[in-house]
Amino acid sequence: MASERRTTSIRKSLSRNMLFMIALLSGAILLSTIYTANSIRSSASRHLIERAMSRAESELTGFFTPIQRILLLSRRWAESGLIDPTDNAKLNALFMPVLDQAPHISSFNIGDDQGRGVLLLRLDDRWRNRRVNAQAWGDRLEFQEWSDEDTLIREWDVDEPEEDERYDPRTRAWYQVAVDDAERMEPDAEFPERVYWTEAYAFFSTGEPGISAAVHARAPDGRRFVLALDVSLTDISNFTRQIDISPHGLLGVIDEERRVIGLPSDPSFDDSINSSRALLKRAGDLGVPAIADGAAAYFQLGASPPDIFSFESEGETYWAQFRPFELGINRNFTIFVAIPEDDLLGIVQQQRLLFGAIALLAMLGAGLMAMTLSRRFSHPLGELVRNSQRMGQLDLTPSAAIESSLTEVDQLAAEQERMRIALDAFSKYVPVELVRELLRRGEAAKIGGSERDITILFTDVVGFTTIAEAMTPTELTLHLAEYFAALLELIQEDGYGDVNEIAGDGVVAFWGAPADDDDHAFHAVDAILRSCERLAELNLDWRQRGLPSMPTRFGLATGPVVVGNVGAPSRLSYAAVGDTVNTASRIEGLNRIYGTEALVTAAVRERAGQGYRWRLVDVVRVKGKYDALEIYELLGRTSEITPEVDRFVQRYEEALGLFRDRCFDDSIHLLDDLAGERADDLSVQRLLARARAMRDNPPGADWDAVSRFEVK
Repeated sequence: MASERRTTSIRKSLSRNMLFMIALLSGAILLSTIYTANSIRSSASRHLIERAMSRAESELTGFFTPIQRILLLSRRWAESGLIDPTDNAKLNALFMPVLDQAPHISSFNIGDDQGRGVLLLRLDDRWRNRRVNAQAWGDRLEFQEWSDEDTLIREWDVDEPEEDERYDPRTRAWYQVAVDDAERMEPDAEFPERVYWTEAYAFFSTGEPGISAAVHARAPDGRRFVLALDVSLTDISNFTRQIDISPHGLLGVIDEERRVIGLPSDPSFDDSINSSRALLKRAGDLGVPAIADGAAAYFQLGASPPDIFSFESEGETYWAQFRPFELGINRNFTIFVAIPEDDLLGIVQQQRLLFGAIALLAMLGAGLMAMTLSRRFSHPLGELVRNSQRMGQLDLTPSAAIESSLTEVDQLAAEQERMRIALDAFSKYVPVELVRELLRRGEAAKIGGSERDITILFTDVVGFTTIAEAMTPTELTLHLAEYFAALLELIQEDGYGDVNEIAGDGVVAFWGAPADDDDHAFHAVDAILRSCERLAELNLDWRQRGLPSMPTRFGLATGPVVVGNVGAPSRLSYAAVGDTVNTASRIEGLNRIYGTEALVTAAVRERAGQGYRWRLVDVVRVKGKYDALEIYELLGRTSEITPEVDRFVQRYEEALGLFRDRCFDDSIHLLDDLAGERADDLSVQRLLARARAMRDNPPGADWDAVSRFEVK
């Protein structure tokens, strides 16, 4: 039996020569750093988290407490007879000044058990009242708008509102949350001073999400009221995002359903649209990794989680705390605070950097001694270098195993092989041939490009929105994967086409870049025909399997563009820029207007060569272009065109020529016959409609017969 191969650690081999020189320096600094980090890590984390949470509680208390105080004051007004749900003028006089002093309150509501109610809603530059009396008026609504409490701007009634516009205060969440408790009391019992808060819901008047605070009261004449104030979740989020707890700390509020009602100060929520979409999502669905990972860690801690805990997110350690926040007597929200350890331990990080710098100097000195030992390690390390060079050229084929007596070299060889496997996996996302060609040209990883003549393709799936709505996300993803696998293979199988981008259900592809191809238009047209044939087979198979078909439109344009790397230094994309790109996109979109499958420009038709049958569909001027374009439908290879199709092309192009020559009656005569044969052909119907319109209203002398499209 062969003896076991013994290895020697590089650290052991070199440490005999370097130990005395670096031990005093790096050892002392390392021990000092470890000691300092361990001694202050826990205490500093707890102190800063507690301080941040206390501030957050204080700030939120200051946000919600005025709302509750205003409600309790309003309750006293109601019990003293100052408030009447039928007198909105008096309500305006009382509450407009109050709401002016509390801009985070969006509206005031009052309703009684007879279905009478008044809304006072703050708008951008005015106030609005809505009065209802469900018992006396039925569904009728009365509206008034005021510039201030004394100046009426306008008023109107809605006698028969739509189903979703009918309003009865007794059915609203703010009324019911207070009445549910009142109904458990004796009729003559004194109402306690309690403020009730609703769950998050959509406000009736504005549709935006928010919460309401409500109290119930009894007027001197025995009538029962519910008074409520509304606070939008947008205003809550604007408030929580302004609370500064640390340079990179996060603070937010979630409700009992674990939905976020107060967003943290993450840059992704600076946009109002993203902010609105994020509200009422669960913490794990916000798209902020630190919040998602922190919430997941917290809820996995069980029923008795620690007061403060740590978690990892994107390679960074965070310290966090989740603390209940009681609102009124019936609502318990949760405040969460998460602070990255770098914010907490800046001094420790500085020490680590200092240690790294000193250790680097020590290693430079040690390197002089290590040079005497380099011969022993040169061969296996040389093999590793050569393997790295091959991978640098994107040659990801497996290499021969590297054998060495050094443990570290064996480990490095294993890691290098894992890296090769990882790069091979990554090549499925970025075409290796594209990157290799860019490296050969010296264009990789830098902004810039060159002017090239190429053919560019845009595709689109017909009715994709309807398809997506009928499938679950998982089903749609798998269906698209099968679709894209077939389409991408057909575009790239001859080695000339390059898929540049997959955007939603569409594909952008080049011919003539990055590799030169003088016949790029021919290869592009051939790829489109093969794609149409294959997709016809796939659509039939999908329908038989109960899946929706994927009818696809194609748009091709040939011309000069600038091809190269565009974007920012931190994120590049290999793309084409220029008028030809925009033209291809617009041409693809015109398929929908003319009912065609594949449209191309005249330049594509001319450069594709013989062997294909085309139909001149129209002369158009698309958005963003001054010059008119002839657009042609790609019908197939000449050898495969039937006499019927050939006759249709001749008659349609004759009708189009007559139309352009102002012979409208003759054009209509031909098109009427074609419309009878091809009732569902949109191009025929469209040209026929235009010819009739021109016949009935003859154009001026400057008419050029060009179809204009001012939208994309």
